[in-house]
Formats: sequence, C-alpha cells, structure tokens
Amino acid sequence: MINKLAKAQKSWIAKLILTLTALSFMSLFGITGYLASASNNRTVIKVDNIEISQAEFSYQFQKELNAAKNMLDIDLNDEASDELRSSLMNAISQRMVRDSIVDRTAQKYHVSFRPELISQIIRSEPSFKDIAGNFNQDLFRRVLSENNISEQEYVKSVQRGLAEQILISWPTRLINVPDVLLNTELKVDNKRRTFKYLTIKPEEIKVDRKITQEEIEQYYDDFAPSFVAPETRDLSVLYLSIADIADNMKISDEEVKAYYDEHIENYEQKEKRDVLQMMFENEEDANNAYAKLQKGSDFYYVASNDAKQTKEETDLGEVQEDELVFEIAEDVFALKKGGYTKPVQVGDVWQIMKVANIIAPTKTNYETAAKEIRQEILSEGLYDEIYDVLSKIEDELGAGKTLEEIAPMFDAEVLKVEALADDGTVQKTPEKLAALVKSADFIDAAFSYAVGETSQTIEADEGLAVLRVDDLVETHQKPIEDVTPEIKAMWENNEKTAIAQETMNDIMHDLENGEDLAKSARRYGLHVYKSQPITRNETFADLDYNSIRELFMQDLHTPYQTMAGENYLIAVSEQDFENSAPLSENEKALVKLKTEQGLTADLQKAMLDSYAKDYKIKIKYKLMGIEE
Repeated sequence: MINKLAKAQKSWIAKLILTLTALSFMSLFGITGYLASASNNRTVIKVDNIEISQAEFSYQFQKELNAAKNMLDIDLNDEASDELRSSLMNAISQRMVRDSIVDRTAQKYHVSFRPELISQIIRSEPSFKDIAGNFNQDLFRRVLSENNISEQEYVKSVQRGLAEQILISWPTRLINVPDVLLNTELKVDNKRRTFKYLTIKPEEIKVDRKITQEEIEQYYDDFAPSFVAPETRDLSVLYLSIADIADNMKISDEEVKAYYDEHIENYEQKEKRDVLQMMFENEEDANNAYAKLQKGSDFYYVASNDAKQTKEETDLGEVQEDELVFEIAEDVFALKKGGYTKPVQVGDVWQIMKVANIIAPTKTNYETAAKEIRQEILSEGLYDEIYDVLSKIEDELGAGKTLEEIAPMFDAEVLKVEALADDGTVQKTPEKLAALVKSADFIDAAFSYAVGETSQTIEADEGLAVLRVDDLVETHQKPIEDVTPEIKAMWENNEKTAIAQETMNDIMHDLENGEDLAKSARRYGLHVYKSQPITRNETFADLDYNSIRELFMQDLHTPYQTMAGENYLIAVSEQDFENSAPLSENEKALVKLKTEQGLTADLQKAMLDSYAKDYKIKIKYKLMGIEE
C-alpha cells in the first residue's frame, strides 16, 4: 500500500511540504484549531480507526499549494502548475498515510507524552523567543499565524515527531555495517572511470535574428505577471538599537562604587603558594622520604622513586590557603619559599608538601575596576532597560504622541524609508536601517497598516522600532516601453536555451544511433574533452555529486545528458580502472557513513512497513484527485 506512493518520495515538492508541517497546541493553551469537522465528509485515507477526511486532505492541499505559490512565485492557473499540483497531492497523501501509521502504532503501544514535556519542547524553540530570550506566547501565535498553522496542528506534530523517534528512529540508529558489505562499497567507491564529454553553453550561442515588435508585445502579454511593479510604501521610522538604548543608560559613580564594595572579593587576590606534594599510604614511608629531603634530595626525585608519582601528580599548582585541607594548610602557608612540611596525616594518607613559589596578594583598585564594573552593571540591567523603553514608547503612542514627538525623549531621530516592497527591496533607506527593513517582522508591520497609521513597537533582533506609513504606490503594470529591454533579454535567453536544448537532443539522437561523440560534436562546432580517471567522490566539468553518481551507474559507452550549472553536458563513460591508490581514512569514513545512512533509511522504511502490515489500510486516490 505504501509502495504505491513511493514514486513521490523523491519529489522536490515533498521537501517543500516539510517546511509547512502543522502542529497543535490546544491542550496547552486552550485554543482550538480551525480544521472543520470531518464527520460529514467522505474518508480518503483510513488506517484502522484513524481516518482522514476529504475535507482535511483538501484543506492541507490548498494551504500548501498557496504556500508553494508564494515561495516559488508561480501562476497557479498556467499549465506548468499541473506538475506542482500532482506532486503536492502525491506528497501530502504519502505523508498522511505515514503519519496515520505512526499515530496508530503510538496508540497500539501506548506511546504518549506529558503536556509538560510538549510545552517544554515548544518553549525552547528559538523562533518563539523574544529579544530577551524568553518564550513569548504572542510571538508564538504570530509565527504560527504567518505560516497558516493552527496551534492544535502544531502540538500534534510535536507529539508525532517524538513518537516517531521512539518507534522508528531510535531502534534503527545504531547500524553496524558488515565488513563484507563495507569492503564491497569501498571497492566500488574506489573504482576509477574516464569520460568523454562536451558542454553546450547557452550564453555562447549566437542568435541570428532580432526580436520583432509583434513578439515583444506577445511576450508582454504572455509574461504579464513578470512586468508588474509591486506595491511599495514610504515610511517614517523611529529606531532604537540596543547600542542606542545602552548609550542612554545613566550609571552613576555611586552605583559603580557600591558595586565595587559589594563585590570586593572579586577584585582582591589572596596570597597564593605554588605547591608540590607527595603522598604515602603509611607513616614509615613518609618519614623515609622526609629524611631524604633533609639530606638534600630533589623533591621531584623522591616523589618519583618513593611515592611512585609522575611530575603531573606531584605538581599541585597555585592554591590559596582556604583551598587546602585544614590539617596541612596552616603549615604550608607558614613556610618560606623552598621549604617543605613534615609528614602530616590527612585522612588515610600521609602527605609532604613543598612551597615552590609564593605569589603575593594583589588588589585591583577602584579606579582600575570602574570601567569593567560600569560595563557589568550595563549588561545586567540592559534587558530591563529595553523593556522600560518599550513600555514608555507604547505609553506615549497610546497617549497620541507622534514619532517626531517621541524621538527626542530618547535622543533619536525619525528616519525615512522610500519605496519599500514586500520582498525587502527598497529604493532608499538610511544605512542604520539597511538590515532592519529586510526583516520579516518589519515588512509585515509595514504592510499591515494604512496610510497615516503608526505601528506597535517592533522587537527586532538588534533593537526596537516603530513605523508610520506615509504613502503607498499600489501594484501596477509597468508600461511596455519601460520593460522592452527586459523583454529583449528574456527573449534572447530563451532563444539561446532553446537552441542549446535542440542541439543536445540532436547529438543524443546521433549517439543513440551509433555515431561517435567527436564526429557529432564537430558537426556543431563543439569540442570534446576527456576527464582524468575519477572516483565517485570526485568530479569534472563542475558536475554535482548526484550527476557523478548517476554517470557511474551507466554502462560503459552509454551517453548521458545532464546539466552543469546553466550549461548542458553530454558525457560518455569510456574506460574503468582499478585504483592502485587506497582510499584515505577520511574517504573510508565517508563511504562508511553513506552506507550506514542508506542502511538506516532502508531499515526505517522496513520498520514502518512492518507496522503497516498489522493494520487495515484503505486509500481512495480518486477522491483525492490522484490517478492510481
């Protein structure tokens, strides 16, 4: 049953869907989700007692289709969207079947989690934390709302993720690759192969004709959405960076002095002694060692021969008196440099200590420490100051004050942003706001208010901001005269790409009919290159890792076409070589890791399939709009 959907597993759209995964939070925050009841809808997926209704599937599909549209900037009404719709449907149905199997298995084996644990996990998510690093429930709700995810959906996904770890991930995480398999993989990975190849570069292709006015107008009509000027907004912005807020914090000399007096122990360094030690299990051995010291023997020598200690074990290091045990501390700190104690019993052992050096006490005076203390007070009080400033700004806004009236209260000025679009592009902005105007929170606020309205305070990563919308220019079609250069460039690029594609198809046709690559290349004025012998972990012609792996999967002398960046490439494997040079340890480790990952993925799939076999699974593809 699951294998019917496996063909969609590698779809790029499946990766897109992962960014839209929904979770729920009703049990923690008491807010219901917004999925409609499925009781009056037909079931499209059923795993034992778990049912997915047609309405649920349609809701999820529409939500993710809209998200894909926004992310990819595509027209959902053109023919190119058919593949997207089909891929989305397959990927969503596949995920829903998998999720239902996990949910049913969690029921079967009574896998559940305390609400406190789920709350802790969500509260630790950085996306839901405010500028002070604390969980912010309003921010949490806003992030979910921006991503069109309900709180109820969010928690369910967290719970399912934990269950999947317990049921699938953890049991398969410690994979031991058998030596026979690993040696085979190492041998395969170490094989070298040479390739003949040619590259067709669209940018180097000459287009013999010019675009006509009729074609310009046709392009203008066909690609109209590409020639739309987005809505832009002019803004006035009051921005206080964290540095600005810190600079306005007034820390008096009295506060600094009080801090110094209160933490004086941090600025005083007591006398220290650099101490050597040796330890014995009985008094007799300790006395014998002491006698040798009195006769002039070196402390390290006696420690090594009599106490069987290494130099590291003998060096105790620099210590204060209160860091030594009381039985011997006073004796050690009564010694002069070079002196040593008599044997002293400490617990079950006898110790002899020597003072190798004396480090006199020091004290950092107030004048020296003041700068550091001022910075420490600043750091400790900064977050409180930020929220004091935020509260004051909100109070002034609530009292009807304008940005121009509020700015002087914080030694700030109102800055102007001209023609900000919702993708973060801007016609003119002060350098101080360059990063801020590209942030999602700022853009969201800029496009959430009408002309003349002032936003609430925005908690940005580097400070606080308030904006006012001064003017806007609505979305409009650019005149054909303004976009004619763009149309010409687009047309020329498309022509070059079409010629390159046609050339590649013709050459592949020649090669499949038995013609030699070099002969076919000459007909089109192309040069044939030959690669050095490479392994699967190396490359040529800037091919990516997946293309190289695909090339190695082809039989010798079999033509293969692929893309190398913006260029078209045709390669023919020419000859295999046994590699005399062994793989490096890093290469072996990489092969082992890839093998482990492959086995883990296979085992996880097998485990999911084994769970699925225990359930009665029904999938109604037609009701979901999927061809069986």
